[in-house]
Amino acid sequence: MVKLAGAIFVLTGSWLVSVQKVAQERRHIRQLNGLSAGLEAMRRQLLLCAAPMEELLLSAERCGGDRISGFFQAISLSELEKKPFAVQWDSAAEAAELLLTEEERRTLSEAGQVLGQAGLEEQCACLQAAAEALRTRAKERAQNLAQNRRLWYTLSASAGLLAVVTLL
Repeated sequence: MVKLAGAIFVLTGSWLVSVQKVAQERRHIRQLNGLSAGLEAMRRQLLLCAAPMEELLLSAERCGGDRISGFFQAISLSELEKKPFAVQWDSAAEAAELLLTEEERRTLSEAGQVLGQAGLEEQCACLQAAAEALRTRAKERAQNLAQNRRLWYTLSASAGLLAVVTLL
């Protein structure tokens, strides 16, 4: 009976690893989509009325979940004299603990480098390019997740069964 309980725990534990991986990947995809939507909202605001940065950040803040909102809220325009906007942008991304790869962080950082430092057209183009890149990456990750989810579950179950057989 004790061996059976142990086997069930080993199988459950190995299966939960895959469940956690799938959940993390879904969060990553949601964050990429939220960032993309936020950058696109900023671009639209710039195009429509050349809104000030405060309004741009507010419109972007409404486009994502807690971490995305936290990212846009962490940028303090009142501290621009102490810290340049691009530095605050990168610091906010770090503080929000976004699930981004190095390439995705670089894409987001490049948008922050241009905001407030270039002409309207260049800012809009940069925001659009970053939003498209993040949206494309989210689609790729979603396709990858759909293809690999079953494989991850099968591998974790196989590893759990192997552990059970080895331990018995």
